Amino acid sequence: MDKSSSKAESKGSKLDRPEELPWDVVDRCLLPVLTAHALAVILAFVLNTLRISQVSSWTLFFWFTSLTLATLWFYHNLQVTAAGKAVLVTGADNRLGQVIVRQLDELGFTVFAGMRAKSCPEASRLKEQCSGRLHVVQLDVTREEDIQAARNYVVGNLPQGAEGLWAVVNNEQWAAFGEVEWVPLPVFREAAEVNLLGTIRVSQVFLPLVRKVKGRIVNVVSILGHMTAPLQAPYCTVKFAVEAFSDCLRAEMRRWGVDVVVVEPGEYTTGKLWYDDNKMLQQAKDMWEAMPDEARQDYGEHYFEYTVRRTLEPYTKGKDTDMAPVTRSLQDAVCRTFPLQRYTAVTRAEKIRALVLNHLPRSVHDILYP
Repeated sequence: MDKSSSKAESKGSKLDRPEELPWDVVDRCLLPVLTAHALAVILAFVLNTLRISQVSSWTLFFWFTSLTLATLWFYHNLQVTAAGKAVLVTGADNRLGQVIVRQLDELGFTVFAGMRAKSCPEASRLKEQCSGRLHVVQLDVTREEDIQAARNYVVGNLPQGAEGLWAVVNNEQWAAFGEVEWVPLPVFREAAEVNLLGTIRVSQVFLPLVRKVKGRIVNVVSILGHMTAPLQAPYCTVKFAVEAFSDCLRAEMRRWGVDVVVVEPGEYTTGKLWYDDNKMLQQAKDMWEAMPDEARQDYGEHYFEYTVRRTLEPYTKGKDTDMAPVTRSLQDAVCRTFPLQRYTAVTRAEKIRALVLNHLPRSVHDILYP
């Protein structure tokens, strides 16, 4: 793959569907605009009551909102200088990791790409496509020795003058499909080891370096960290936990000036980034065959084939994944001077469901999304 093709991939494939809406900008502006409206109503009432002015609340609202949005837009678009800053990306051997590593390298960051095996084809590809600032690091997030060795390597290879690590992007992912009854405990354990405990341990080990430069921790989670989906209990369970961990860490790091950012890709936005059709189907079959005969008879072979294949198809059989919303969110999380706490690269349908889940009674959500 040459550099031109890698750039095309990093921008994401064009899909025949509506463009992603800027949910995060809307979320950032909503409360200030509501505050501006409240202030306009109060000030207009006071001025009219005291007969100081007959200005209308809508006039004040227009000027307050214009000033508020202009200020927010200015601060929202401020970006840090990449030169002399280092970023660690775990899971750099998956497709999303490859893209974000290339983007950060193009921006001028010194990137440490953590991979489970330094000799894998993805490592060679990145070395060919990126600048000399790239460092490929052996980093299996489930192995303590790899994490400690990676830390020592990062400390010894920081850019000249850098006191610490600007950002850690926890991008390592692992998922399995199957109903709770037929998913063995080791599968839940592996999901926790990679997605949750790996994220926790990497954050713990590298936080002293991040704290030195008031950098940031960026955790790639999922919209499934807020709402559940059938046959994805291992993944949903650990992603809920990563959300809680991120919120706790954010509260603790606030006094140090360290940002903790959560990037939540949608369930279908990143489908092909994590899942391999043949591998996932074979894994599901292995778990099915390991079930007791009585349980298999209760479910039935037809139910297994229909359910698992139907669940996998939206991720693996559709058109190519559009990575632009996710990579844009990750880039903003690393590069913005004032990043948002949460970026949601989701479709319109997923955003509406999240709003229903978060702001309406749970019974309403269960009726609309059985």
